[in-house]
Amino acid sequence: MIKENSRECTVCVTSEQRGIDGETQIFETKSRGRLSEKERALYVLYEEIVEELQENTASMPEMTVKNLLKIEEEPLRVSLKKSGAVSWKMTFEQGKREVSEYGTPCGMLQIGADTKRITLKKEQKKTSLQLLYTLLIQGEKQADCRLEIEIL
Repeated sequence: MIKENSRECTVCVTSEQRGIDGETQIFETKSRGRLSEKERALYVLYEEIVEELQENTASMPEMTVKNLLKIEEEPLRVSLKKSGAVSWKMTFEQGKREVSEYGTPCGMLQIGADTKRITLKKEQKKTSLQLLYTLLIQGEKQADCRLEIEIL
């Protein structure tokens, strides 16, 4: 699926979380990846190192996460699947709530996303995606989130 008609790309991810206590955390990563289109969907495969896990599990080898991002335009829907140091699959669709299991080296959590808005902008050399959602952990609101992904 990814190897056919794919090309290298750069994936820039900015995640902003404003917790219920008002504190804001921002995480930024930049990775090399592979981009392909198949059956009216855009697929992006990229890896990232999860530093917060690395710091808490110093005896473990490097904590890498493989990400598979799928963007469907009709209807506009985004799926993100993580595997490796953590495992998780979430689908974001405007106006819908999705719940899934998030696996970490320390155990499983129930994670939910109440998607408020999805914005997709495709240009010749860049695709920009923005997700606005409320993050729920074990059914309780934890943060309002903004996830921006640029594919270059």
